[in-house]
Amino acid sequence: MRKNNKTTVAKKAELQMTETIFVVFIIIIIIVLSVVFYSKFQEVSIKEKQRQLRNARVVEIAHRLSFWPELECSEIGTSEFMCLDITKLMVLGSFINQTKQDNSYSFNYYFDLLRNSKISVVEIYPSDSRTLGTDYWILWENAGKTKTADMVRVPVSLYNPLTKAYALGVMELQVYE
Repeated sequence: MRKNNKTTVAKKAELQMTETIFVVFIIIIIIVLSVVFYSKFQEVSIKEKQRQLRNARVVEIAHRLSFWPELECSEIGTSEFMCLDITKLMVLGSFINQTKQDNSYSFNYYFDLLRNSKISVVEIYPSDSRTLGTDYWILWENAGKTKTADMVRVPVSLYNPLTKAYALGVMELQVYE
């Protein structure tokens, strides 16, 4: 009877040990799954924060561009709000493209300000044909490593000092990652 009692106790102990291992295994699985879910949640949160920072950078660059003396309309010492001079726009665009090929100091200066972005100006009214150099100008184009971009369109007034005529336009600003 004693031997039978020892085997019963041994079987109970073995069963309790198996139950304990099984419970510990389940707890470890729950901990691992919670860590995985938490890391995915944090990844989404970080990507959202990056998107918000890119949007803020887009707005900052658009605001900075609207006050550039290289582009703003000016007649006898007065300047107008959100007005771009078409002749200055053409000259600055060709100057930037030329310095981009030379990789000179001027290109590095504009790169520090504009980074990986594309800035174009489109005349909408009275013309909307999108002819490069006539009513469509690319001021800056330096694509980033990825094609993920945030875009903002800013309405601007376009002034042609040669004809002394105004037109309605849009400055399109894309900032790449």
